[in-house]
Amino acid sequence: MSRMWTALMLEAADAEAKKMSRQRMLLQRLKNRERLLQKIPEWQFRAHYRLNKEEFHSLCDELRHNTSLKGSKTTSLELKVLTALSFYAMGSYQKGVANEVHMNQKSVSRCIREVTKALNEITNKWIQFSQTSTQRTKIKQGFYTKFNFPGVIGAIDCTHVAIVRPAADVPCFYYRKGFHFLNVQIVCDSDLRITNVNAKFGGASHNSHIWASSRLQSHMEALQLSGDSGYPQRIYLMTPILNAEPGSRGENYTRVHVKARNCIERAFG
Repeated sequence: MSRMWTALMLEAADAEAKKMSRQRMLLQRLKNRERLLQKIPEWQFRAHYRLNKEEFHSLCDELRHNTSLKGSKTTSLELKVLTALSFYAMGSYQKGVANEVHMNQKSVSRCIREVTKALNEITNKWIQFSQTSTQRTKIKQGFYTKFNFPGVIGAIDCTHVAIVRPAADVPCFYYRKGFHFLNVQIVCDSDLRITNVNAKFGGASHNSHIWASSRLQSHMEALQLSGDSGYPQRIYLMTPILNAEPGSRGENYTRVHVKARNCIERAFG
């Protein structure tokens, strides 16, 4: 009996020792990852994650204090955010990201899901269309200073974002290039800050249909304020004049319009 208890105690001690060893190994791996982050040059960090280190740490603080995102014993909050940023920025498959951060694909998928959920929790704080006269005046001044185009409070266009084939309404998401997409409507200011996003429609939807169905159109009609030939011309939505007569006021208007509208193309980029 005594020998049996001794064997059980030795087994329990061995299991505890193995558990402690695994924890030490995981903590050491976590520290190594954090050291690696510190060693990455600023230019390389920005090129890979699309944020500089100061912006990255600011984002982590925002997510830590204002969302449900938390770190764990084996994966810090910072590593979760880096993993998601790498996937967002590079557009690579999750297995590639997994190799880069030394995680298995399942862990990478979990990190991306958790960080995406957390970012959605603070979206309305950071993506806001101008609501006050003061805000609109500031944006108008930006467009006028940079492009000599008066009265503009945003550049608008749609961009196709590839998605996995959805389970339902497949034709709505199928695009002529042979893939499945969302057609995402985005508005930005002259500094490329995104002020409005509509990601409800599939790739088969035309830009003008998305615009007509958006709350932003109703908002603009209410304001009657001041695009792209894919949209209808309105008092508040200025589009280029196609095939304008060389040397005419229409050509001059379109030239200035194209320069100002290029903001949204750069924002997409």
